[in-house]
Amino acid sequence: MKKILFTLLAMSILMGASAQNKKCGIDTKALVAEQIAAGATHIDMLAKMAPNFDRAVFEKAGIVFGAQAGQIVTMSVPVEALPLLESAKEVVQYSISHTIAAPECNQDRFDTRTDSVHQGLGVINNLAYDGEGVYIGITDWGFDYSHPNYNAGTGNLRLEMAWDHFKLSGPTPADKGYSEGLNYGTLITDHLRSAQGDTSNLYGYGTHGTHVAGITAGRGVDGDQMGQAPGAKLLFCSFGLGEKPWMDAVAWMKQVAQDSSRRLVINSSWGMYSFSTLDGTSLLSQAINAWSEEGVVFCTSGGNNGHNTVPFHISRTFRSDTIDTLRTVVVRASDIYSISETGQVLIMWGEENHDFSACIRLRKNDSTIWHTPMFSTAMGDTVIYDSIVHEGVSTGYRVLVEHANPFDNRPHIQIDINKNTLQTQLFITATEGTVHAWNVANKENHAGNEGCSFSQAGRDGFTSGDSFYGVGEPACAAKCISVAAHNPDRYSQSSGIYRIGRIADFSSAGPLINGVNKPEISAPGVDIVSSISYWTTGTYPTLLSTYVGNRKYIWSSMSGTSMSSPAVTGVVALMLQANPNLSVEQIREIIFTTARNDSITGPLVASGTMDVHWGWGKIDALRAVNESVRRVSINEVETTRTPLKVFPNPTTGMVTVHTGCGEQQTLFVYSIDGRLVHQTPVAAETTLDASSWNPGIYILRVGSRTEKLIVNR
Repeated sequence: MKKILFTLLAMSILMGASAQNKKCGIDTKALVAEQIAAGATHIDMLAKMAPNFDRAVFEKAGIVFGAQAGQIVTMSVPVEALPLLESAKEVVQYSISHTIAAPECNQDRFDTRTDSVHQGLGVINNLAYDGEGVYIGITDWGFDYSHPNYNAGTGNLRLEMAWDHFKLSGPTPADKGYSEGLNYGTLITDHLRSAQGDTSNLYGYGTHGTHVAGITAGRGVDGDQMGQAPGAKLLFCSFGLGEKPWMDAVAWMKQVAQDSSRRLVINSSWGMYSFSTLDGTSLLSQAINAWSEEGVVFCTSGGNNGHNTVPFHISRTFRSDTIDTLRTVVVRASDIYSISETGQVLIMWGEENHDFSACIRLRKNDSTIWHTPMFSTAMGDTVIYDSIVHEGVSTGYRVLVEHANPFDNRPHIQIDINKNTLQTQLFITATEGTVHAWNVANKENHAGNEGCSFSQAGRDGFTSGDSFYGVGEPACAAKCISVAAHNPDRYSQSSGIYRIGRIADFSSAGPLINGVNKPEISAPGVDIVSSISYWTTGTYPTLLSTYVGNRKYIWSSMSGTSMSSPAVTGVVALMLQANPNLSVEQIREIIFTTARNDSITGPLVASGTMDVHWGWGKIDALRAVNESVRRVSINEVETTRTPLKVFPNPTTGMVTVHTGCGEQQTLFVYSIDGRLVHQTPVAAETTLDASSWNPGIYILRVGSRTEKLIVNR
């Protein structure tokens, strides 16, 4: 195969970027070029815009705006208008909309203590809560609009609307009076049961969304297998397999909730490792943080690449006084999974201001070796398409290289290598700094997040991987509640034995590569029984059933953090029913400080220490709801509080922040461009060490109060 080298100079569509002031990452440059080569006339984008930007300038060029979260917008950009993203000063940063492919409930409620909340047992004032008055938005696929778990009879018609991005008949949300950029798919606002279910898409006629909906809000059958918030209203979106469609879904749900003056919590039981950065700095993460500031709560599954699945992560800290190379064998997806895949994607992120180099080689049993060149992040932004030719057989690969990603300034290499029968090896070297790498299957439909092993394979000098740093987007976002999974606690009446639930083998561990602790809380996610779509083409054992007319609707079990996240989503709905004025930061703090610890989790909350598997421990709905009732709305107390006191200001090192109250909250520090620099719990006062921060202006935020801090050198 003839090598094609795309450099910044050659990629004329996006020429304006420079190594010193990039607006987009190398993946955007590569994917835009690939989509144009495939005949695309419009490209879905995310962009960070200057405040109060002039929409008319961009709309005149044919750009159609969709969702907006703070300064982050989604847009559909005609190919001929792409240069405007680089030339317009009002575009701060932009990124392509990356495309993804495209315990039983009774034990679940027992483990989370939700059964007590439903009955008002142990709840302040003996009040019972079931999520009534709160919207739960579910972004997923495989929805059954007719399932009696949440849409049957006269008292259980709680599914209010569904937006199917894959159904083309219309009307769109824009046709129904929502934002004009939400002008695709079909919005169903009435006769949902007769609409049956969502359209066959990447996953065919699935059931994942139906199962998730039942966990978070199902009524069960005569109370059996009831979900967490069986009184909540539901909004479904079968979203279009990418960041822009997902953000558009959130914008629509937010508008529905605002129109009804209801609070909104959104569940996302999906995740990816190839969506830009893995440290919460991406435009998607920034959008989640901005919407959270406006009161939308996000709960997301932490991932299913846990300690007893596959060691799909590997890292090495290089030292300048030692010549060192990390060598590892890249285990093929076909050796682990029965999935349709095209090969592997090797994702590597380094440390800011420390370049690194990487290459792959193919090896036969007779030690014959074929290899790529060594690619260095010092090369600058580069995209390479090439192949390794071995004994007349060509194995194609693509390499993305960048010296400093615009969102986190980290050096970055991604190598996609096509499926082959030889042993693939990865080599990484650097003079200093830490480099992280992940081995993930490249599925034929481009969906999924199946990690694949790094192995020593019995070779001297080679290293096996581990299962840490396993949380992907969108769970990386600072304000998103990232959820791990554990086995439900179980009590046997016959034996009198109480078994404490352990972390699930598959539950992804943290932290993020910038040291931020994720996941943050755990909920039951093993053998969770919930509703199955009547329309699914899959086969599931019937564990519970009921008839509506001549249709038999069933319940069956699934496992994954996809099942634990909706449990937390449902608990948030109970908290918002108990106190609709809670801020997102209050909700997060309450969930974390009321987490249930036992002999398996260890005393995490008491010691103030998060665990890479558990976060703060197991969610406890009873404690969380009671604490929600006790809290006074931050809006009611902010008017009586003094401004934040920050001294000395300016500072060259240590700085003290005085809040003027004893309420436990979180202090956030943002750079002037909106990046989260630091966060820490704070009550009346705390001290920060700013000596390692770059000189400049920083914004300190506690609740709704902010103060400016100047750091000098």
